[in-house]
Amino acid sequence: MSTNTQHGYLIIADISGYTSFVARTELEHSQEILSELLELMVSRFQPTMTISKLEGDAVFAYAPEEVFVCSETLIDFVESTYAAFRDKQLSVKRATTCTCNACRNIPSLDLKFFIHCGDYIQQKIGNIKELVGSDVNLVHRLTKNHVTEATGWRAYMLFTEQCVNHNGLNLANAHVQMEAYESLGEIKTFNIGLHKRYTEICNARCIVLEEQDADFIFQIDFPTPPSVTWEWIHNPEKRNIWGGVPDAWSAGDRPQGRSGIGSSNHCAHGNSVSTQVVVDWHPFEYYTTHSLEKGRHTFTETMRFEALPDGGTRVRHAGRMHMPMPRFIRRAALKFVLITQNHYDKMIARAAQLANEEFTKNRGE
Repeated sequence: MSTNTQHGYLIIADISGYTSFVARTELEHSQEILSELLELMVSRFQPTMTISKLEGDAVFAYAPEEVFVCSETLIDFVESTYAAFRDKQLSVKRATTCTCNACRNIPSLDLKFFIHCGDYIQQKIGNIKELVGSDVNLVHRLTKNHVTEATGWRAYMLFTEQCVNHNGLNLANAHVQMEAYESLGEIKTFNIGLHKRYTEICNARCIVLEEQDADFIFQIDFPTPPSVTWEWIHNPEKRNIWGGVPDAWSAGDRPQGRSGIGSSNHCAHGNSVSTQVVVDWHPFEYYTTHSLEKGRHTFTETMRFEALPDGGTRVRHAGRMHMPMPRFIRRAALKFVLITQNHYDKMIARAAQLANEEFTKNRGE
């Protein structure tokens, strides 16, 4: 195994309340519940990140820095993993009729994330592989901090200053706190509570164009995981690479400093420019946009992302034109413009190819 120093992201997802949960509940039931939650977390991390090991109540994972080139994707990854954890926690609680202490105390569990960017080496001793290095030690030391004491949060994501600066994260509203560790010195951390974000995600509008209402439906399988595929489909810089027209796409408004509901991208075509506004945003699952031209709503699109067993992603694109004409004419017109004239099928196949080449290269395969 190579012992070359690598640079990338080190993330620990740690279940809050684990020790007291196990101490005051029936061991058999508590372990079944924790196993379900850990399995869910592993499935969300893979294959975007590599699982280094499970550490009792935590998952320790890493990824080359190229996997999260865009700072938005890193935050979306953490938030979507937390939302999936909370959804799973609620579904397990609702599905059981058991009245044992373990089942009754499922809501006492929560989740914290510790994210750092630094150097590491993969070391193999016998049949055991593990990461070593000062930055590996640091991300583990960060799990012992004073964030809860200062904020009262039981669930949060903690980023080190080194990670924030390297990735260009926009964390203007974060709680900034210094932590001190022997041999490592003082570490500046940026922290965001996750309970509020989960409520915001749950309360977000659900605007989805159902396929039976669409004028155009297209499906393609990407060999890359949902987080990578999502970036190649939505990011305007990526779209310029595979869209056939250099500089056609550009970023518009970013109300919260990153993509999400209310953000927009611009597309220049011919002598006009259309604005694509995000109206529903569920990272790595689906997003919906409205396209506006000269102030008129012209198009609605929903892009769905389905994780495949082989690690790839199935993308389903549904679109509807807002034009006063019979549906069969709209369908024929869209098919002609998108496929016959603009070769959308070939362009998005190119996106899948480029995404896979980049992802394979970044993972050193």
